[in-house]
Amino acid sequence: MLPYKTLDNILHQLEPEEELYKAHHAEPDLSDLPYILSGNTPVYVMAADIVPPFSHAPHPSIMMRKTNRFINVYPHVHPWIELGYMYSGSCDHTIFNTSHTLKKGQVFILDSEAPHSVENLGENDILITMIMSKPYFTDSFFNHFSEESVLSRFLVNAISKQTSHDNYIIFNSEKNRRVTMFFLELMCEHISPSMNSQDMINSLISLLFLELISVFEADKALQQMQLNKSTIVPILKYIESNYKSCDLKSTAAFFNMNPNYLTTILKRDTGYSFKELIQKQRFRTITNLLRNTKLSVEEIAFQTGYENTTYFYKKFKEEFDCSPKQYRNQHKINY
Repeated sequence: MLPYKTLDNILHQLEPEEELYKAHHAEPDLSDLPYILSGNTPVYVMAADIVPPFSHAPHPSIMMRKTNRFINVYPHVHPWIELGYMYSGSCDHTIFNTSHTLKKGQVFILDSEAPHSVENLGENDILITMIMSKPYFTDSFFNHFSEESVLSRFLVNAISKQTSHDNYIIFNSEKNRRVTMFFLELMCEHISPSMNSQDMINSLISLLFLELISVFEADKALQQMQLNKSTIVPILKYIESNYKSCDLKSTAAFFNMNPNYLTTILKRDTGYSFKELIQKQRFRTITNLLRNTKLSVEEIAFQTGYENTTYFYKKFKEEFDCSPKQYRNQHKINY
C-alpha cells in the first residue's frame, strides 16, 4: 500500500517535460494537433491515444494524469469525461469563456467536447485528472445513485448521443474529508495497483460520486438561501408565469435591467441561460399535461407555445430520448 507521504513526493516530483518548461519557459509543440476555431481562438482536438509523461491506467476505462506545470494548457476538447481534483495549490481553469479559480480540495467534472484550458501552474499547484471513457458508465453503475441526483443526470447526458456535450460542474469540496480521502486512495491505487485494483477503483469511484452528490446538494441548499434574499426568485417566478410570451429583452425591461446583466445573473445563480430556463419551464408544463390530462399531443404543443408540431416533436425527442406518446405511456396516472 502506497503511503500518502510517498504519494505526495511522487506528485511534487518534476517530470522531465516540467523541468524543461521550468528552466527554459518552453512551449509545447502543437503543430501536429488538429484544431477548430472558436472565434479567432484555436481549440485543439485531443485524441484518446495521446498519453502524457505522467499517467497511470491500471483500469481499462480510467486513466489518472497530472497536469504539467510551468506551462499554459491551451484550449482543447476531448471525447472523454474528465474528473479533476486540485490536490494542492490553486489554478485558473477556463471552461468555455468562463474562468474559475480552483482551490485545494475542489473537484470538477467536465463533459466531452467542452473547450477548456488551464493557466500556468506553479511548483505547488498539483492538478490531477481522471480520464473516464463513456462506456464505463453502464446500467450497473447507475444503480448506485438516485435517478434525480445531479451526477446521474449529468452522466446520462454525457453518454447520450442525442444531446450536446458542453456541461460541467464544480464542487465546493475543499472542506470535505471524504472527498479528499477517496481521491487519495484513487491516486494510490493508480500509481501502485493492488491485486484487485479494478474492483477497488470501481468502488472508490462510486463512493466518491455519492459524496460529491452530498456536496452538491449541501451547496445547492446554501445557494437557495442566498437566492431567496436576492432578485433571482421573482425573475424565475416571472419566467414561470410568462414563458410562452416573454423574451430576454422584455423580461429585462420588466425588472428594469440591462439584458446582458440579466443573462449574467441567471447563468451565475441558476447555471442556465434565459433560453434554457424557458425551455425547461415549457417541458415542465408539457410533461405535467402528458401525465395528468387527456389532451392530445398537438393540443399540448400549442398550449405551451409550439406552433410547429414537427419542431416540438424534435425538441421533445432531444430532451427525453422518446416521443411524447411514449412518455405519456410510461408516466401517465389514472384519470
